[in-house]
Parts: sequence; structure tokens; C-alpha cells
Amino acid sequence: MGKPWNTGRKELRKRTVRRVLILCEDGKSSRDYLASFPFDKQQVEITCVGTGMSTDRLAREAVTYKNKAIKWKEPYQRIWIVFDRDEASAQQFGRAFELCGSHPEITACWSNECFELWYLLHYHLRDTAIGRQEIFREVSKLMECRYDKADGKPFEKLKSKLNDALQNALRLEMQNRKLGEERRNPSTNVHELVQFLRRFDPEHQR
Repeated sequence: MGKPWNTGRKELRKRTVRRVLILCEDGKSSRDYLASFPFDKQQVEITCVGTGMSTDRLAREAVTYKNKAIKWKEPYQRIWIVFDRDEASAQQFGRAFELCGSHPEITACWSNECFELWYLLHYHLRDTAIGRQEIFREVSKLMECRYDKADGKPFEKLKSKLNDALQNALRLEMQNRKLGEERRNPSTNVHELVQFLRRFDPEHQR
């Protein structure tokens, strides 16, 4: 017969681990990249999900996940929603931010024009308007291979340049500060989510 105190300690340890959810609008590029970040399972449980939903619909889905987790007494301490400006209207884009503003646990992680701008920032700062297809072409050139959203390996290819990407993203953020989110092209705040994830990386903690 097991010792009751042992079970109690396991339950206590389980409850003290932070739960983090990352909801991505796609099931490939952003989900695969973000799911590749290592984390200390003694500190945090990070789940990364591709939803096929975008902007305000993705924000509503995050609220649903939040409420279900609370109902089952396993709340998330943080929920990130990852989406692109893409073809969403300014109204849809705005509603996503409004919904996040009403739920402090939910944070928007967005890119204009697309998530792959974050990959481009690993190589250099781009501060003039650029479209999705041009980003894909430039990323393919810089990575010296045809970019494929289904590749699943951008994290390994880019991790040595991560600090450069963080610096370039911060510089871009400073330049865009006076503009509304929907008007900033190019722009991204993926660096905020990356900085959050690095806090739980055992290598980064050393």
C-alpha cells in the first residue's frame, strides 16, 4: 500500500507547475517553431496548438480554453494567441486586441504581414513595407533553401541567430510605436513570446 504523504507531495508538485497555452492560427510554421523551444518541466507545462483560426475568432477560442481550464480546476497562468495581419480586416484585428484586453491572462502575439517576418529578423532589420510572398522569397534566399511552411525545422536552422532577431525586433518596435497595430508593416511582437519562453529554457537559465 502506497504512503498517502507521497501522493500528496506529487499532487502539490503538480499544482505548482505553471500551465501555459499557445494557440496558433496555423498548424505548421508558427506552431512547429514555438513548440521547439525547450522548457523545464519542473517549472512549467507548455502546450502549443494549431487551430486553423485567425484574429478575433482565435481570441474567442482562447477565452473558451481559459474557461474550460478553470472549470476543470486546471487554469492556465498565461495564454498566448499567435496570428498574422494577413487579410484580416482592421475591425477583426481590433476585436482580437479588445478581447485580449478584457482577459489579462490572454496575450496577443501578432505579425504584419506574417509570422515569417520573425525568421527574416534573424538576418537583418527590415523596416520598409513587405508582402508575404516577398518575405518567403527573402527567407528562402537567406536560409539557402526553398522555404516550406511544413518543413518543421526552422528553429534548429535559426537558433544561433536568436539574439540578433531579438535586437532587430526591438528596433522595429521602437520605430513603429506611433502607429496602430493594423497599420504597421512590417511589424511583429513575436520577440515578447520568445523572451517569455526563454525564461523556462534550462540552458538559458545557467
